[in-house]
Amino acid sequence: MSQMIVVPGLEITPARLVQSSLPDMDYGAWNKDTAYKVGDRVTIDRINYESVAAHTNRNPVTDTVSPAAWFVVGWVNKYRMFNKQIGNTWAIGTFTSNPESIDLTIRPGKRVNSLGLVGVVASSVRVVVTVPGSPAPIYDKTFAMTKKKGVGWYQFFFGKFARRDNLAVLDLPPAGNADVRLIVSAPGRTAQIGMLILGWSVVIGTAVYDTTLGRKNYTTVKEEFDGSITMTKHGKRRLVNYQIVMIGDEVSSALQTLDELSDTAALYVGSSELDYTIIAGTYEDLSVGLPTYGMGTQNLSVRSLN
Repeated sequence: MSQMIVVPGLEITPARLVQSSLPDMDYGAWNKDTAYKVGDRVTIDRINYESVAAHTNRNPVTDTVSPAAWFVVGWVNKYRMFNKQIGNTWAIGTFTSNPESIDLTIRPGKRVNSLGLVGVVASSVRVVVTVPGSPAPIYDKTFAMTKKKGVGWYQFFFGKFARRDNLAVLDLPPAGNADVRLIVSAPGRTAQIGMLILGWSVVIGTAVYDTTLGRKNYTTVKEEFDGSITMTKHGKRRLVNYQIVMIGDEVSSALQTLDELSDTAALYVGSSELDYTIIAGTYEDLSVGLPTYGMGTQNLSVRSLN
């Protein structure tokens, strides 16, 4: 058993992302004088667009002529770890990636004490917190994202590595003027972050052992007349059904916290030691039993958004 923690996400704007090793744009800027062909792509205000018709001087953002000349591809690589939503649509299966490493610094502009990463491909994640006027970091920890499977000398020298996909850092020093630097290292590979959430953690009870895990696969399978099948790969989403025990006076505060998160992304942590109980998403089902003898039970179903 461990504390059940929720971290509402802080919006990461260009003003808050003060440093990044990733380029601002994935493609060139749109130009009204360029003759675009089908398949051409441009970047406008951190969003990528693809041309679906040959044309000139049709702005992807303001053009209303039908049929459309552009469709939205999604956020640029630099911001894909922070944003999944365009309008009412949340894109799953998207992530920020870069060869070898991702290095960025966020200036929240307010107090935060928690950081969460999901969908990580890396050997290690280093988190460094600094404040103006201090010659040394006030926080500097490196978290290993891989370890050897099994025990014994044979496994140590020849065994495969087990990969940790998710990370919750819940002990950041809550300085109001701090910069939070993140270095995701993947030597010889491509570093990847599915989603990053930074904010202030809230305890909503105690997660217990009846918590269950699930996964929804959206790949479609079509069976042909001769028995062959055609599989079209799509995304998949994780689902965690948390079983939570609360004392009586935690119920109202837990409901107030969750009510504000019904249609937005947050970090949910059943146990920071068990990475499969860490998920960035939105809750889709909540049921609370009335407290009996001062204790109540809660079932919280959270679906991933990365």
